[in-house]
Amino acid sequence: MSTSHPRTTWAGQVGWLRRAASFPLLAGRALHWRTGHWLPSYLAHHRPFDVRALPANAPIDLIVLVVDHFEPAVDDAPEAAIESVVTWCKAYEDIADACQDADGRRPQHSWFYAADNPVFGCLQALSDSAFRGYGEVDFHLHHGHDTHETFAAKLDSGLQWFNSAGAMLTAEETPRGRFGYIAGNWALDNGAGHDAWSGCNTELIALREAGCYADFTFPALASPAQPRKTNAIYYATDTPGPKSYDSGIDVEVGRPATGDLMIFQGPLLLDWYSGKIEDSALEFASVPNAARMDAWLRANVHVKGRPEWIFVKLHTHGMQARNMFLSPAIETMFRMMCERWNKPPFRLHFVTAREAYNIVKAAEAGMQGDPNDYRDYLTPPPANRRIRCNRPWRLLHYTTDRISLEILQPGQVEVHFAAGPLRLARGKIRRIDLRYQQETVTELKIDGEGEFDVQAARRSCETRPGHSITEENSPRFTSSSVPG
Repeated sequence: MSTSHPRTTWAGQVGWLRRAASFPLLAGRALHWRTGHWLPSYLAHHRPFDVRALPANAPIDLIVLVVDHFEPAVDDAPEAAIESVVTWCKAYEDIADACQDADGRRPQHSWFYAADNPVFGCLQALSDSAFRGYGEVDFHLHHGHDTHETFAAKLDSGLQWFNSAGAMLTAEETPRGRFGYIAGNWALDNGAGHDAWSGCNTELIALREAGCYADFTFPALASPAQPRKTNAIYYATDTPGPKSYDSGIDVEVGRPATGDLMIFQGPLLLDWYSGKIEDSALEFASVPNAARMDAWLRANVHVKGRPEWIFVKLHTHGMQARNMFLSPAIETMFRMMCERWNKPPFRLHFVTAREAYNIVKAAEAGMQGDPNDYRDYLTPPPANRRIRCNRPWRLLHYTTDRISLEILQPGQVEVHFAAGPLRLARGKIRRIDLRYQQETVTELKIDGEGEFDVQAARRSCETRPGHSITEENSPRFTSSSVPG
């Protein structure tokens, strides 16, 4: 099979002379970055991506996700923090609009928002961007000196807060709290060895019980929290001691899930070409380039038994490093991915953390073919990709023929719908119950005060509680509004 990436095997990537020349530099950096825990296992077990090991003429799917330790500075100026998130999203959307993957999707961002800095306006801005189709919001948390009970309480409180903006709550018949997680200070399961950064040795169980489907914390170069296992997607089983995720069982095609929580890693490898340790970070000191893209591919992160689906999980601190992340460097990275990774034998797929998890679970179940078919395989999209509301709210029901939601804070409300016969409901609304068949409303009940502006796909009308409304000339809207 011919490919535009000739350096796809160990022999092809690096000659012995280059490796010999790079060794002193890599050895020094290995000492500096405290690689002693994971490096021996990496050297013994890592097998780089080799296109020749895959079936000829079969597509190779490259599944790219960017997870962001998203931490707006909110301590003294929440209004400024909100504005910084709004402008961040606008700049990112402009970058993402310039690229499309094999499925016609823009680059997708996974904002792991720091729940220990809860400013609703910041969360609302991210939810608005999610509604527009640019990514999803997940759970990031800095905490310390916790027990299982206090950590579980923080997860529950944080999840309720996120749900109030439609984040991490599935849009389905009975919505569920489901989320991906990144540990603050990389200290998952007390793995950093510092109680002030965790303290809880049973975090994996607490996360699973709270609705977490996978952890996306690692790699964590230079942190003692970095696990021995690298370049893998695996299940970890919690133990009474810290750092239970240090080892685990690889996710494998046809093998049932084993353990408490999936650990979803990004590339971590020795790059003999640059003489550096590649840890898949997008930061001021690690700007993306073509050589790094080759290394991300060589990391060969995949579900065991499905080597033609390669996952490239990159991580960043997109707010702290915004001048880098919202720069031409990232725009160039996405463009190069589309140019190099979206032509035979490769197919490119931009995904969120949730979508990546779903694709992994589909592979585990034996599914094959195009990963795009499995973006929503087990866990449906969150509510804020289906509905946008300018006030705290909660989804009660979402199917192809019914939507029900309640508003948690009184005031003037705007509710936008991404699909279905309605596009907008505006007014002092407390609750909406909508039933429909295809594009025809069969029942609409709005509980609230005063007049409501209800906009259908083609027309709009105003109604008061207790007054019925019809649009005889609109085939998409025949409905009534009744008091709650």
